[in-house]
Amino acid sequence: MAPRGSRARRRLQRARRRLRGALLLLVPGAFVVASDVMRRAYHLATFDELHVKAYVATAVACLAIWALLLYGAAMKRGFVARLASGFFITAFVLAVGVQAAFFARFAIYLSHDAQVYAQSYPQSLIGYLPFDATFLLLVLLHLVVAVALVRLARIWVRPRPWGRRLGPLGVVAAIVGATQIPASYRLWQSTTPDLIYVHGLVSEAKERLGEGRHAPDLRVQRRRPPALPTLHAEPARPRNVLFILQESLRHDITCNRHVPGALAQHPPPCATPFTNEAAPHRYPFEQMRANASTTAISISNLWTGIPSHLGYDRLLEAPVLWDFAHAAGIHGAYWTSQNVMFGSMRLYVQDFPVDHYAYAVNLDSHAAFDEGASDALLTERVIGDWADLEEPFFAVVHYSNVHFPYVYDPEHAPFQPSKFSKAAEDGDAYLNYYRNVAYLSDMAVGRLVDHVRQTDSGQRTVIVYTSDHGEAFREHWQLGHTSSLYDEEIKVPGWIDAPAGTLSDAEATSLAGAEQELVWHYDLTATMLDLMGLWDAPELAPFRVDMVGNPITRPPRTSRPVPLQNCAWLWECGFRNWGLMQGPLKLEAREWDDTFHCFDVVADPEEHRDLGERACAPLPEVGRAMFGAMPFSEWPDGRLLVFGVPVPPPEEE
Repeated sequence: MAPRGSRARRRLQRARRRLRGALLLLVPGAFVVASDVMRRAYHLATFDELHVKAYVATAVACLAIWALLLYGAAMKRGFVARLASGFFITAFVLAVGVQAAFFARFAIYLSHDAQVYAQSYPQSLIGYLPFDATFLLLVLLHLVVAVALVRLARIWVRPRPWGRRLGPLGVVAAIVGATQIPASYRLWQSTTPDLIYVHGLVSEAKERLGEGRHAPDLRVQRRRPPALPTLHAEPARPRNVLFILQESLRHDITCNRHVPGALAQHPPPCATPFTNEAAPHRYPFEQMRANASTTAISISNLWTGIPSHLGYDRLLEAPVLWDFAHAAGIHGAYWTSQNVMFGSMRLYVQDFPVDHYAYAVNLDSHAAFDEGASDALLTERVIGDWADLEEPFFAVVHYSNVHFPYVYDPEHAPFQPSKFSKAAEDGDAYLNYYRNVAYLSDMAVGRLVDHVRQTDSGQRTVIVYTSDHGEAFREHWQLGHTSSLYDEEIKVPGWIDAPAGTLSDAEATSLAGAEQELVWHYDLTATMLDLMGLWDAPELAPFRVDMVGNPITRPPRTSRPVPLQNCAWLWECGFRNWGLMQGPLKLEAREWDDTFHCFDVVADPEEHRDLGERACAPLPEVGRAMFGAMPFSEWPDGRLLVFGVPVPPPEEE
C-alpha cells in the first residue's frame, strides 16, 4: 500500500498536468490576440465602446475555437489524430501566418473585400502574396509555433476516453463556429484576424458557387508580366520623373495653363490655385483626354500604354512603367491615398518593383473605402520619404480625395454657395461643393510640388501631372463618372513642369507646341518612357507594338484611332460605353445604342450636335471590330447586348 504522501504527490502532479494542459489549450488563441494587439495597438486604441465589445467577444471565441482544434490534435494515435493535427497546423499557418504577412504588406488584414474577387481559390488561401522574404519568414515562424503546440499538446493534454470520442466533434464545432461568428472586415476590423480570414474564404466560396452577388463583374487580378531584358536608358538630360496622378478632376475647374495671381484672389479663378502657384512655368496641354472614365482602366492605360480592349491575359501580362524603369536600373516608388482593397486593386499594385510605397491604410488605419486616406497625409508621407530616394528614379504619387463621396473641409471652401446634394435644383451648389473638394486636395498637391522644388534632387526632377478621369454634373444626363465618354468625364488637366536644364531644346519646343493639340493619356505613357530615356531602346521595341501613344516630347503627334471606354477586361461594369477618337472626332456608344454617336469636340466642345456615324467614318467599322469581343454582363432576360442588339446565349452542347 502506497504511503499517503505519495498518493497526494501524484494527485498534485496530475492536477498540475491537467492545469498545464488546460492552459496550453488557450495558448493558440492567446497568441492570435496578443500578436494582433502588438501589431494594431494604435488602431485598437481608436475603438469606441461598441467595437471594443465586438473585439472582446470575438477574442473569447478565438480562444475557444483554437482550444477545441488543439484538443483534437492532442490525440496521439489513429487516422483521426493525424487528420486533426494536420488540420490544426495548416489552419494556424494560413489563418494566422498568412494574415501576419498580409498585414506586413498592406497594414490591414486579408478580408472579404480582398478575397471576394479572387479567381483562384488556392492563390486566395495565401492572399496572392509574393513569396518574398517577409512572407516566407512569417509563414515559417507560424509553422514552427503550430508544430510546437501540437507536440506539447500530445505531452501535456491527455484526452480521456470520452474526450477522444468527442474531440473530433469539437473540431467540427470549431470550424462551423469560425464561419458563423459575425466578423468586422472593412474599416474597423474589430475582429481577430483569424476569423476575418475565414469569413473572406467563405465569401469567395459563395461567389464561386453562385450563392453570392458581391462580385458579379470582372475585376483586375494579379499581374504576371514577363521577365524583361536589361534596358539601357539614354535620356536627353540626366533627370528623374515624378508622376502626380489626381482623381476625378475635370479640366474646366482647374488652372491648367498658369494664371498669374490666382492664389491671391478670393474666390480663386480655379479650384487648383496651389499647384498653379507651385509650377508657374509648366507646359500645359489644353486638349488632354483620358482614355477611360473608370479609374482601374485609366491607370492601366497610363501605366502600360496599351489599350484596354485587348484580351484579359494580354493586359495582365503587360509590363508597367515601373517594370521598364527597374529593367533600366531606375529606382521606383509608388505612394497612394487610394484604398487598394477596393475592387482588388491591391492585386495590380502589390508586385510593382519599387523601393518605397504606401497605400491608404499605411497612412490612416480608418482610410475610407472610396475616397481613401487624406491627401494631406499622403503628401506628408512622400515628403518624409523624399530624401531617401536614390537617383535616377521614377516615382508616382496617386491622390484620391476628389473621388465621390468626396473629402470636404468647410474651413477651406472658397466656392459658395456649396451643398452636397444631387437634387437637380442644387446643381450649381453641388458643383461648388466639388470645386471645394478639388481645392482642398490641391492644397496637398501644391505643398508636395513646393517641397520637391526646394530639394536638391527636385532640381533634376520633371513632374508630369494629370487626372485619371473627370466628373460629370448633368452636362448631358449623368452624375459622377463611369457613366459616359463625354468630355466632362474624360477631358482632364495635364501639364509637365521641368526645371532648367532637365529638357533638351527640342523637347521643350515640342512640349510648348502641344498646348492646343489633341493629346491623350496614352501619349503620357510614351512621354514618361521618353523622359526616362527608354523610348528608343531597341529592347523596348517588342513592347511598343501595342502601345497607342507617341511622346509629347517629340513629334509627330498621335494620329491613329485612339480607343475610349469605361468598361474593359480588367474592370467590367454594368453600364458599358465604348468609343474612339481620331483628331477632334469622337465616336461613342452606350450598351443600349444601335448606332454610334459622332461629335467634333473642337467645333462643338459641349458635344450637343451628333453628326451621325457617317461623319466619323471609318471609325464606326473600326470600333465594331475593336470592341466586338469585349466581356459582356448577362442581361436580365439571359441575353447579351452588343451595341443594343440582343445576342442569344450560346447553346449548350
